Amino acid sequence: MAPSQNRSGNSVISIVDDPVESAQRILEQLDQLLCEAMLVAPGETPQATVAMPTELLTNLRQAVAEREQTLASMRERFEAMMRAQADAIVYSAEIIDELERTKQSLGEARQAAEQAAEETQRLADTVFERTHDGVLVFADRACVACNDNALELLQVTRDKIIGNWPESLSVARHPDGTSAGGDIRRRFESADLANPVLFEVQLPERSGSWFWAEITFSAFGMNGIDHVLAVVRDITSRKEFEVELQRHRDFLNNIINAVPDQLSVTAADRSLVLANDAYCAAHNVTLNELVGSQPAEFLNADLRQEVERIESELLATGLCQTSEQALIRPDGTRAMLSVKRSVFAGAQGDRYIVSTSRDITENRKREDRLRLLASVFNGASEGVAIIAADGRICEANPAFMDMVGDHSSEVINYPLHRVIRFEQPNVTEIFELVANGTTWTGKANVKLGDTRDRHFWVSLSPTMDCQEQSARVIALVSDITELEDAQAQLISQALYDNLTGLPNRRCFRERLETLIEDNNPPEQGITVCFLDLDDFKHVNDSSGHAAGDRLLEAVGRRIKSTMGSEAFVARFGGDEFAMILTASQHQPPHLNAVLESLLSEFRRPFDLGDSEAVVGLSIGVTHWPDQAQDVGSLMCNADIAMYSAKSAGKNRIGHFSPEMENSVNTRHQVQTKLRRALKGGQIALCYQPKVCATTGRIVSCEALARWKTPDGTVISPAEFVPIAEQTGLILPLGELVFRQAALQAVEWEKSGQRTTIAINVSPNQLRHLGFISQLQAFIDEMQVKPEWFELEITEYAMMEDVEHAMSVVERLADMGFSIAIDDFGTGYSSLSYLKHFRIHTLKIDMSFVRDVTHDPRSVAVIRSIASLGQGLGLNVVAEGVETAEQAKLLADIGCNVLQGYYIGRPMFPDQFTAWQNDHVAASL
Repeated sequence: MAPSQNRSGNSVISIVDDPVESAQRILEQLDQLLCEAMLVAPGETPQATVAMPTELLTNLRQAVAEREQTLASMRERFEAMMRAQADAIVYSAEIIDELERTKQSLGEARQAAEQAAEETQRLADTVFERTHDGVLVFADRACVACNDNALELLQVTRDKIIGNWPESLSVARHPDGTSAGGDIRRRFESADLANPVLFEVQLPERSGSWFWAEITFSAFGMNGIDHVLAVVRDITSRKEFEVELQRHRDFLNNIINAVPDQLSVTAADRSLVLANDAYCAAHNVTLNELVGSQPAEFLNADLRQEVERIESELLATGLCQTSEQALIRPDGTRAMLSVKRSVFAGAQGDRYIVSTSRDITENRKREDRLRLLASVFNGASEGVAIIAADGRICEANPAFMDMVGDHSSEVINYPLHRVIRFEQPNVTEIFELVANGTTWTGKANVKLGDTRDRHFWVSLSPTMDCQEQSARVIALVSDITELEDAQAQLISQALYDNLTGLPNRRCFRERLETLIEDNNPPEQGITVCFLDLDDFKHVNDSSGHAAGDRLLEAVGRRIKSTMGSEAFVARFGGDEFAMILTASQHQPPHLNAVLESLLSEFRRPFDLGDSEAVVGLSIGVTHWPDQAQDVGSLMCNADIAMYSAKSAGKNRIGHFSPEMENSVNTRHQVQTKLRRALKGGQIALCYQPKVCATTGRIVSCEALARWKTPDGTVISPAEFVPIAEQTGLILPLGELVFRQAALQAVEWEKSGQRTTIAINVSPNQLRHLGFISQLQAFIDEMQVKPEWFELEITEYAMMEDVEHAMSVVERLADMGFSIAIDDFGTGYSSLSYLKHFRIHTLKIDMSFVRDVTHDPRSVAVIRSIASLGQGLGLNVVAEGVETAEQAKLLADIGCNVLQGYYIGRPMFPDQFTAWQNDHVAASL
């Protein structure tokens, strides 16, 4: 450090790095100052004491004191510096020593790191080459390195894959068979250091098959370049194991879910860990919603406490317990469950409660039902007996005892065929058939004392004794004595007209068929005559139906008395009669004279009691075998001849001939007009009400077609329906009626005045193969419900082809239609057939109703029909009610519903609505 100069140019003390040198220089400077003060040169000895000025001496002393002080301070500083330098030298020596040791350690560490790096490289090479997975390294979307496993898995050579994108990854596919190449590319691009990409695909093999591969893409940087590490692992075995595991799991789940009982597993903390489908369905929740929940949540408070008590006791004792508990189903219904609980210990020592809940609601209902059946068995009005396979009576109810007239225990173990007499001789075979599973029904009789036999309908049905595993037979016995009597009367009347007592159309046809098919037919031939009264409608309209009935009775008697006993006279219905003439005097050339005498007799008035009536007679005549060979042709020819006589002026005889085209053309004209009427909107519906016989409440109405011509004339269906039946127009007419009735039903439904509408079904409609499908099409098109309608089918139409009618009625009932048998009592129906029809209503023919107040036979028939209907659970409708006396008597007999002019005439819709409102208001 260079010395500094003072203001006088003299040197001053300066601090140098070496303290000794600094001290020496300070002494030299001090000596120089003394010489200056004594005016001598440095190194010289003052020659004499010089008196120095006081100020100078003072300054000198002060300077000496300052220098001494400075010297002492410098000495202290020097000593401190010497000590610090010594410490620094020692510290430096320690640092040098530490650096030497650190250098040695760094050398050793470097050597160890280089050795570790070599080992790591060897380990990496070993892992890269010897791993079971395929490993590939990509840079810039091209493979830069791969191991042998990758070559084997991807079915490629190294020269083909290095520098390229693997072909196998391009043709990979998803499990559903779709291409996965593009998806793999996208996943490759999305891989980064923080988010490795893992996915599964199927890769091809040389054999043409595919194997499952798990591919992982991981991004990393190396030498400033982005790389992607791809690991391809063959997981086919794992997949197969997963499939097998899933199969076993599904198998176990299917077993658990196949159990109809509710099965659940709860942990010790009462949380649910497993449940089957039955449990989920019972609580209307999914398994995901149930797992982790508390099953007690589904229980009410009282039951929850009971369940908690039972489960706590179960966990404490480990003893299996069974209890019953009530459950409110999701739909609000109540169920009774039998719950069996047991404890299961898991592999980790966890304890679970396994609960199996069996719905015993039906068991309880079954027990109640058995008790009810027992009471029904003992209290039933029908006889019930349980029969062993050999025919012995095992059990019998009191009603059966009453029927057989024996209340003693001797009936038990006695053969059934000894107690009641079966009409079939092979009773033993019958019981064998029933014991083998065949149901049998038939008639039997019992003679009670000196009274006449009672008739029974016996139904034998097989059953199985659950305890003895042996066949048993259930015998249901119904007393049908009154029904048999009524049926005998109905059968007798089925072939005869109820009003006149003459044979009806069916009897007439059977008689004619018998004559033609007889091996010895009449040599002179057979004459068939159709007779139709002229102006009968005028008598009906002017004098009433009662006078018209008396006239018809008188007409029948006059025809028989005029033609003699050899003539077979029948009444077809309305004012139509017919004759079969086989005697020689009734054949040409005598026939005309005989028929003219009949016309002459009709010129005499008919006495009707209060009045007289004169009606003409139009007769149509045909002859067998000259003009026809079969019954249908004969009746058709006679009908054509009769219409020809009417067209010629009435009250005359018309003989059928091939030239009678005018008569046929006339009918064709009517047919043509009717067809135009159907298309031109001239057919409209009227509605006649039906009311409850006891309350008078409206229950339904019947749709009746009316032909309203352009000039305003309303034509009754009695005039055009027969033509429609004969010409085939009944099918489009039926379609029109149903369509209009459906439109009216929809209108009434919208207005809140729904009324069941009865629609007549003709025999032709019933026979038509497309009737059911067409009806279904109408329902779908017009958005109506079958429950809004009742289909009325005549008894005659059902009996024409029983099997077909039974099939059609069954399908109609399945669709939801109510079925009524119309004109019941006029056809030749059998009770054995009737019980197989799915019908809802019996409609008594009006011919019985008209005479109910004065004819005991009509009363008996109606009473029998009403009893039959009640026994079969059917409604009984009486049509043609015209007086209050008839209505009261029919209600007392047991008819449910009344219809007729006394109730209400057929009315158009607006009139019917007004009448209905008035009727309801009057009833209120």
